[in-house]
Amino acid sequence: MSSRMMVAGALLVGCLGLSGCTGRDILAMRKRPEATQPAPGGPAAPAPPFKGPALAATTDYPKDANAPRPLPPPEFASLKNPLQPTPDTLAKGKALYDANCAVCHGPTGLGNGTAAGVLKPPPANFTTPIHGQLPDGYWFWRLSKGGGVAPFSAAGSGMPPWESALSAEQRWLVILYEHTFQPK
Repeated sequence: MSSRMMVAGALLVGCLGLSGCTGRDILAMRKRPEATQPAPGGPAAPAPPFKGPALAATTDYPKDANAPRPLPPPEFASLKNPLQPTPDTLAKGKALYDANCAVCHGPTGLGNGTAAGVLKPPPANFTTPIHGQLPDGYWFWRLSKGGGVAPFSAAGSGMPPWESALSAEQRWLVILYEHTFQPK
Protein backbone atom coordinates (compact mmCIF):
# COMPACT_ATOMS: atom_id res chain seq x y z
CA MET A 1 0.00 0.00 0.00
CA SER A 2 1.44 3.35 -0.99
CA SER A 3 2.13 6.01 1.59
CA ARG A 4 -0.34 8.25 -0.23
CA MET A 5 -3.13 5.69 0.33
CA MET A 6 -2.15 5.31 3.98
CA VAL A 7 -2.28 9.09 4.49
CA ALA A 8 -5.68 9.27 2.77
CA GLY A 9 -7.00 6.45 4.96
CA ALA A 10 -5.64 8.07 8.11
CA LEU A 11 -7.22 11.38 7.11
CA LEU A 12 -10.61 9.74 6.54
CA VAL A 13 -10.45 7.92 9.87
CA GLY A 14 -9.47 11.17 11.58
CA CYS A 15 -12.34 13.09 9.96
CA LEU A 16 -14.84 10.42 10.92
CA GLY A 17 -13.51 10.39 14.48
CA LEU A 18 -13.75 14.16 14.77
CA SER A 19 -17.25 14.13 13.35
CA GLY A 20 -18.50 11.76 16.06
CA CYS A 21 -18.73 8.54 14.07
CA THR A 22 -18.37 5.41 16.17
CA GLY A 23 -16.91 2.01 15.33
CA ARG A 24 -20.45 0.78 14.67
CA ASP A 25 -20.95 3.59 12.18
CA ILE A 26 -17.70 2.78 10.41
CA LEU A 27 -18.64 -0.90 10.19
CA ALA A 28 -21.96 0.12 8.64
CA MET A 29 -20.14 1.76 5.74
CA ARG A 30 -20.36 -0.29 2.59
CA LYS A 31 -19.38 -0.12 -1.06
CA ARG A 32 -19.17 3.24 -2.75
CA PRO A 33 -22.62 4.32 -3.99
CA GLU A 34 -23.08 5.66 -7.49
CA ALA A 35 -22.15 9.30 -7.61
CA THR A 36 -24.89 11.85 -8.02
CA GLN A 37 -22.65 14.77 -8.84
CA PRO A 38 -23.50 17.65 -11.14
CA ALA A 39 -22.23 17.32 -14.69
CA PRO A 40 -18.77 18.83 -15.21
CA GLY A 41 -18.85 22.41 -16.40
CA GLY A 42 -22.20 23.38 -14.96
CA PRO A 43 -24.72 22.97 -12.18
CA ALA A 44 -27.14 20.07 -12.08
CA ALA A 45 -30.60 20.57 -13.50
CA PRO A 46 -33.04 21.79 -10.84
CA ALA A 47 -34.95 19.02 -9.12
CA PRO A 48 -38.62 18.77 -10.01
CA PRO A 49 -41.05 20.11 -7.40
CA PHE A 50 -41.72 17.58 -4.67
CA LYS A 51 -45.23 16.20 -4.84
CA GLY A 52 -46.93 14.52 -1.94
CA PRO A 53 -46.62 14.72 1.81
CA ALA A 54 -43.19 15.46 3.26
CA LEU A 55 -43.89 13.11 6.19
CA ALA A 56 -45.72 9.78 6.32
CA ALA A 57 -46.42 7.07 8.90
CA THR A 58 -45.08 4.39 6.55
CA THR A 59 -42.32 5.10 4.06
CA ASP A 60 -39.53 3.51 2.03
CA TYR A 61 -37.09 6.22 3.08
CA PRO A 62 -34.06 5.96 3.29
CA LYS A 63 -34.09 3.19 0.65
CA ASP A 64 -35.99 5.56 -1.66
CA ALA A 65 -34.57 9.09 -1.38
CA ASN A 66 -37.71 10.51 -3.01
CA ALA A 67 -40.10 8.93 -0.51
CA PRO A 68 -41.73 10.95 2.27
CA ARG A 69 -39.74 11.01 5.48
CA PRO A 70 -40.94 9.10 8.56
CA LEU A 71 -42.94 10.91 11.19
CA PRO A 72 -40.79 12.03 14.12
CA PRO A 73 -41.71 10.78 17.59
CA PRO A 74 -44.41 12.87 19.34
CA GLU A 75 -41.90 14.64 21.61
CA PHE A 76 -40.23 16.11 18.49
CA ALA A 77 -43.21 16.51 16.13
CA SER A 78 -44.37 19.97 17.26
CA LEU A 79 -40.97 21.55 17.99
CA LYS A 80 -40.26 24.89 16.36
CA ASN A 81 -36.85 26.47 15.97
CA PRO A 82 -36.61 29.18 18.67
CA LEU A 83 -33.85 31.01 16.74
CA GLN A 84 -34.20 33.45 13.87
CA PRO A 85 -31.92 33.40 10.79
CA THR A 86 -29.81 36.49 11.42
CA PRO A 87 -26.29 37.05 10.07
CA ASP A 88 -24.92 36.15 13.52
CA THR A 89 -26.93 32.92 13.99
CA LEU A 90 -26.22 31.82 10.40
CA ALA A 91 -22.49 32.41 10.88
CA LYS A 92 -22.53 30.37 14.08
CA GLY A 93 -24.56 27.63 12.36
CA LYS A 94 -22.14 27.58 9.42
CA ALA A 95 -19.15 27.18 11.74
CA LEU A 96 -20.83 24.26 13.51
CA TYR A 97 -21.93 22.69 10.20
CA ASP A 98 -18.46 23.03 8.68
CA ALA A 99 -16.87 21.45 11.75
CA ASN A 100 -19.31 18.58 12.21
CA CYS A 101 -21.50 17.96 9.15
CA ALA A 102 -19.67 18.98 5.97
CA VAL A 103 -17.41 15.91 6.03
CA CYS A 104 -20.46 13.81 5.06
CA HIS A 105 -23.09 16.25 3.74
CA GLY A 106 -20.62 18.42 1.83
CA PRO A 107 -19.84 22.12 2.13
CA THR A 108 -22.96 23.08 0.15
CA GLY A 109 -25.33 20.40 1.52
CA LEU A 110 -25.31 18.20 -1.60
CA GLY A 111 -24.53 15.02 0.38
CA ASN A 112 -21.11 14.86 -1.29
CA GLY A 113 -18.64 15.42 1.55
CA THR A 114 -15.24 13.75 1.61
CA ALA A 115 -16.59 10.79 3.59
CA ALA A 116 -19.83 10.44 1.60
CA GLY A 117 -18.43 7.99 -0.94
CA VAL A 118 -18.14 5.19 1.61
CA LEU A 119 -21.49 5.72 3.28
CA LYS A 120 -24.52 3.63 2.36
CA PRO A 121 -27.12 4.94 2.51
CA PRO A 122 -25.51 8.16 1.31
CA PRO A 123 -25.81 11.35 3.38
CA ALA A 124 -28.89 13.48 2.75
CA ASN A 125 -28.77 16.12 0.04
CA PHE A 126 -30.27 19.19 1.72
CA THR A 127 -30.89 20.96 -1.60
CA THR A 128 -33.72 18.63 -2.65
CA PRO A 129 -37.27 20.02 -2.68
CA ILE A 130 -38.52 17.73 0.11
CA HIS A 131 -36.04 19.24 2.58
CA GLY A 132 -37.72 22.62 2.21
CA GLN A 133 -41.02 21.09 3.34
CA LEU A 134 -39.81 19.19 6.41
CA PRO A 135 -40.94 20.69 9.74
CA ASP A 136 -38.48 21.88 12.37
CA GLY A 137 -39.30 18.96 14.66
CA TYR A 138 -38.20 16.46 12.01
CA TRP A 139 -34.87 18.25 11.51
CA PHE A 140 -34.24 18.43 15.26
CA TRP A 141 -35.10 14.72 15.71
CA ARG A 142 -32.77 13.62 12.92
CA LEU A 143 -29.90 15.80 14.12
CA SER A 144 -30.38 14.78 17.75
CA LYS A 145 -30.85 11.02 17.32
CA GLY A 146 -28.86 10.42 14.13
CA GLY A 147 -29.05 7.11 12.33
CA GLY A 148 -29.46 4.96 15.43
CA VAL A 149 -33.27 5.02 15.30
CA ALA A 150 -35.72 3.24 13.00
CA PRO A 151 -35.98 3.27 10.03
CA PHE A 152 -32.47 4.71 9.61
CA SER A 153 -30.75 2.08 11.76
CA ALA A 154 -32.21 -0.75 9.65
CA ALA A 155 -30.77 0.90 6.53
CA GLY A 156 -27.31 1.11 8.12
CA SER A 157 -27.20 4.90 8.45
CA GLY A 158 -23.82 6.13 9.66
CA MET A 159 -25.15 9.45 10.97
CA PRO A 160 -24.06 9.93 14.57
CA PRO A 161 -26.46 11.25 17.22
CA TRP A 162 -25.48 14.84 17.97
CA GLU A 163 -27.52 15.33 21.16
CA SER A 164 -24.57 14.54 23.42
CA ALA A 165 -21.99 16.48 21.37
CA LEU A 166 -23.98 19.64 20.55
CA SER A 167 -26.28 21.60 22.84
CA ALA A 168 -29.90 22.12 21.82
CA GLU A 169 -29.06 25.70 20.80
CA GLN A 170 -26.13 24.48 18.67
CA ARG A 171 -28.38 21.93 16.92
CA TRP A 172 -30.92 24.67 16.15
CA LEU A 173 -28.10 26.85 14.78
CA VAL A 174 -27.01 24.01 12.44
CA ILE A 175 -30.61 23.59 11.28
CA LEU A 176 -30.90 27.32 10.50
CA TYR A 177 -27.77 27.06 8.39
CA GLU A 178 -28.90 23.86 6.65
CA HIS A 179 -32.04 25.70 5.51
CA THR A 180 -29.82 28.08 3.52
CA PHE A 181 -29.13 25.23 1.08
CA GLN A 182 -32.69 25.37 -0.20
CA PRO A 183 -33.15 27.15 -3.53
CA LYS A 184 -34.77 30.54 -3.08
